[in-house]
Amino acid sequence: MKNFILPVILLLFAFSRFYGQEPVHFPIAIDKVILVGNEKTKPNIILREIPFTFPDSLSQQDLLLIRNRIQNLYLFNRVELEIVQQQGTNILLIMVTESWYFLPLPLVFINEHDWNKISYGMQLTHYNFRGRNEKLSIGGWLGYDPSFFIRYFNPWIGYKSRLIFGLGMSKMKKANKIFDMDENRFGFDVTVGRKLSLYLQTEINFDMKRIKLSAEYKQFSVSKNGTDWVPSLSYQIRWDRRDLYEYTKKGFLISYSIRKTGFTSNQPDFWRYNFDNRLYIPIYRSLSLASRQLFNFTQGKTPIYDRLFLGFGERIRGYFDDVFPNPALYEKYTSTNISLTNLELRFPLLPIRYFSWQDGPVMSQLYRDLKFGISAAVFMDSGIAWQDRSEFTLENFYTGYGLGLHFHLPYVYVLRFDYAWNDKGRGQLIIDVNASF
Repeated sequence: MKNFILPVILLLFAFSRFYGQEPVHFPIAIDKVILVGNEKTKPNIILREIPFTFPDSLSQQDLLLIRNRIQNLYLFNRVELEIVQQQGTNILLIMVTESWYFLPLPLVFINEHDWNKISYGMQLTHYNFRGRNEKLSIGGWLGYDPSFFIRYFNPWIGYKSRLIFGLGMSKMKKANKIFDMDENRFGFDVTVGRKLSLYLQTEINFDMKRIKLSAEYKQFSVSKNGTDWVPSLSYQIRWDRRDLYEYTKKGFLISYSIRKTGFTSNQPDFWRYNFDNRLYIPIYRSLSLASRQLFNFTQGKTPIYDRLFLGFGERIRGYFDDVFPNPALYEKYTSTNISLTNLELRFPLLPIRYFSWQDGPVMSQLYRDLKFGISAAVFMDSGIAWQDRSEFTLENFYTGYGLGLHFHLPYVYVLRFDYAWNDKGRGQLIIDVNASF
């Protein structure tokens, strides 16, 4: 696309009238699209995200939809749209600032929202392999849950067939959530699926793990010899109409999955059902109400390495450091279910702005169109973990509420400082990354 940049610039300065410099009346008829800045990314990777076939008429909301869909690829630091009018022809100009896609990266991250569970290592990753939005990575880390992995994922194969394919292999020492021991895990997984539309997709995943427990805990393995082979087959359907994935303020996400683990007598034998419903409603201008209802059900007895808890991956702000059910009750809660409800009122304090460091060291592309902004939120979380139906009562719910400052940062996306109080009046400061949901 480098050959297109100069002609486009000439068009802008010689013939154009820009949207924003002269009034444009919506809806406006667009005759064609021109891309600028996608030096590595193939044009069709961007164009296939646009839910219109040109010529077509676009509203202001349509332009925002296009920008958000391209931004949701996580390939670009910034996406800008302009309407260029040339001799009676309206051109939609899409300008992107590409991220740095291929480099060895140091890894530093927290696990399960816990700053005491830090992992550190190195990975060699290509986020835009072949310029086709394919993800290819190999790496590993030490610290919490030391691991080695290799992964490949392609979210869209074939322009019309829209197939999904991924595979991976990993080796990990994973801390058990009940006992003070590490599970030695080795496994691989394969994912195949299809995008039924730009918003609806289905996937089937097969996963096989070999899990070894410490000798003193081998009686908790299904095989009783300390080593279990754990196959799983799952199906997921996902309907995603969110505006911006990294910090959603409009739209919805519906994600349902069913997973069967174990197929022979010497393997775990249980079903797991996951229902994740999210709704984001604009209220007034930039004020938005975000809501989520998560249900996770288990049918069958689960081994100690596959139990469900609130307090690790899913947490209740206000009870952020508590775990439900208590891991000490592992003999009772062998088939746990969880429910988590989140409400969050989101609004900007400092709208997102972009800046560039022209003479940045090493790789100047890392410092182009970096974003910064500040948002605030008022939130409420409420959850319960239960096994027997009689336990699902209002008095067994745990609830927290509070306020948060959310910083929109380059590469991190969102850094959150939340202060929460629980229904017993105890307060706590929570520092976390990414939007809560």
